[in-house]
Amino acid sequence: MIINSQIIALKQKMSKFKKMIMRMADRLDSSCALGAIRQGMIMMIPLLVVGYLAAMLINLPIPAYQTFIAKLCGGHVLEILNFVYASVNEFFAVFLAVTTTVSYAIMKRRKQEIYEGTGNIIILVIITLAALVGYFGIQYDDFSIHSLSNMHAFTALFVALISGKIYYTMKSSRFFKVKNQRTNTDGIYIEAIEGIAPAVVIIGFFAFFRILLQVLFGVSGFQELVERFFDYLLKPLQNGLGAGVVIIFLTHALWFFGIHGHNMLDTVIKQNFSDITAGIFSKTMQDVFVLLGGVGAVLCLVIAILLFAKKKGVRNLAYMAAPSLVFNISEIVLFGVPVILNPILLIPFMLVPMVNYLVTYAAMFFGLVPHVIHEVDWTTPVILSGYQATGSWAGAVLQILCLAIGVCIYKPFIRMYEEQRELRLKRDVKRLVEEMQREEQNNSISPYTKREDEIGHMARILADELVEAIRRKELFLVYQPQVNRDGRCIGAEALIRWEHPEFGFIYPPLIIQLAKEKKVLSTLEKFIFDTAGAALAQVRDIVPDDFKMSVNLTNESLEWDGIEACIENVVQKYQFPNVQLGLEITEQDALSSSIDITKKIEALKAKGHRFLIDDFGMGHTSLVYLQTKYFNIVKLDGSLTRDVIHNETNRDIIASIVYLGRSLKFKIIAEYVENEAQRDELKKLGCDAFQGYLYSKPIKLDELMSWIKGSGHES
Repeated sequence: MIINSQIIALKQKMSKFKKMIMRMADRLDSSCALGAIRQGMIMMIPLLVVGYLAAMLINLPIPAYQTFIAKLCGGHVLEILNFVYASVNEFFAVFLAVTTTVSYAIMKRRKQEIYEGTGNIIILVIITLAALVGYFGIQYDDFSIHSLSNMHAFTALFVALISGKIYYTMKSSRFFKVKNQRTNTDGIYIEAIEGIAPAVVIIGFFAFFRILLQVLFGVSGFQELVERFFDYLLKPLQNGLGAGVVIIFLTHALWFFGIHGHNMLDTVIKQNFSDITAGIFSKTMQDVFVLLGGVGAVLCLVIAILLFAKKKGVRNLAYMAAPSLVFNISEIVLFGVPVILNPILLIPFMLVPMVNYLVTYAAMFFGLVPHVIHEVDWTTPVILSGYQATGSWAGAVLQILCLAIGVCIYKPFIRMYEEQRELRLKRDVKRLVEEMQREEQNNSISPYTKREDEIGHMARILADELVEAIRRKELFLVYQPQVNRDGRCIGAEALIRWEHPEFGFIYPPLIIQLAKEKKVLSTLEKFIFDTAGAALAQVRDIVPDDFKMSVNLTNESLEWDGIEACIENVVQKYQFPNVQLGLEITEQDALSSSIDITKKIEALKAKGHRFLIDDFGMGHTSLVYLQTKYFNIVKLDGSLTRDVIHNETNRDIIASIVYLGRSLKFKIIAEYVENEAQRDELKKLGCDAFQGYLYSKPIKLDELMSWIKGSGHES
């Protein structure tokens, strides 16, 4: 009993810990500055990978290869590789300042719902670059292009974030707005004028800050001040167990916040720990045995994901990152998973390198593995690097041991990470659905995949996955029966469903909307008609001759040139009368139909297909449209039928529609019928048929057939 209570108490503590970590992750996600650092580095991944691959090809530690590459095409191939490496790394700070600035602007637009022109972002980027090169001292004779290299990434982040903060703080103030914009002046001109004051303040601030640092501390920038601080703090360290612990801890602590830890501590490491003969700990020992796959030993993380992750999306990230990790290029994992600024992975990110270091130090201290005797370039693959560094296969075995330990440490955090990622994605899907439902009420749906906020990001993810789901035929139809006044099943509505492996069932109108935006609606329509036609063929023997299977259409469906041929092919394939395949279109789509669409409706109706108008209200335009006699059946909107018992106005409206139906010879189906009292009231008002949960929820075909047989609705 005592043991059980202790286990329960431990589980409760773990649950509280998980909730605390997830709340922390949400707060970090909402930070514009931290989000900008992460997104800015993600944008840099193409350049980082290209630059690091060039470095790997330049420095691959195989003598025969080095001779070959030096002589290949007269040395021009090596020259090209050096060009690629230099073009990425020697201007790295400028690239990073641009991506971080753009990311900060995007984060502001998302978090604060600021809607601005692209010109504002471009103006901010230009101001940031001007401040950056001025802060680096371009005006002085001793200015070096090396100031713009990857060694000064921290300065780029610092300048970009401060510039963005000042810019948007000033832009939000009414004192810096152009007061009279009712002119024919170009919008870009207005944005440029409003950017003058922020430009003066931002560039002036960094000019003043640089001079202040020179006067007070004798340094040329904040990064140099931080580097001197670390140099002063760590210089007394002597080579030994403690020195390695401190260096590894600080390196990873800086990396976790998106700051290149190796660059910040580069001076200290080169001065104190570059000599491999001075002791067990050295830069090469760290690169080879501690940082397996890069900072945080993320090769262990990727292996753990591939072995233990349950979510396909997480495993796909690992597959994408794996090739670069062979050469210890870790940025895809650090910023793609992401590891950086992710509190869930903070513990293993810090712990795995530390454990690797302690295991390696112990193995070398007790003579189980030889000390490092050769310097090895950091891009050398694992196993090979362990052998080359120690001159023994024991070094390679030690790397395998460290990998195994690291995988075991990362393992329990993978599930927590998946849960946090799943919760975030489900939250974003919910927001996307709520946004669509809000726009549906306003009869104004905008393209979601073109939006630049989090809703747009989620829409693009879902849309891409929808295309694949359609290709693999993962969508399916369900059917909701329609019952007449005598209780006989006289039809069913075919409804599309998509059960996403992570998000569950996706809101059906969102499926159609995303299919429109990805230009795959016609492919989806072919699947829907073929599946509905096959279902109709299967139920024909157990339903009356007047049974109709109705399929939903949109204006975009009717705009498709192949819609008539598609329907005709299905009718011919499954050999049923045209009259049994009903075509259902919403009132809103019907009202906005073009002349070409109207002609297609007439052509399909002439072939015998019955048209149903869905979600019918009682507007004047709706009534006028019914006089065209395009529609044989009207389906009452749920807003009318749900409250019919208690709402006298709704009863009067339904009675009027029924009266109109008798005059114009169309039938009335009441949707959302959920109880007998509601059904009886609608029957009293004259409705011809009913559809809703009173009879059945939407069900699969085999369930529909059983329902028809078991409920006495067969012919």
